[in-house]
Amino acid sequence: MALNLEDKKALVAEVAEVAAHAQSVVAAEYRGLT
Repeated sequence: MALNLEDKKALVAEVAEVAAHAQSVVAAEYRGLT
């Protein structure tokens, strides 16, 4: 799932918007856990 720069910017903006309104935030790294 390779994203180009514009897709990454859009994703970061969306996550930042959700995080700004969230009571709590959980971050997890899934790479290498399969």
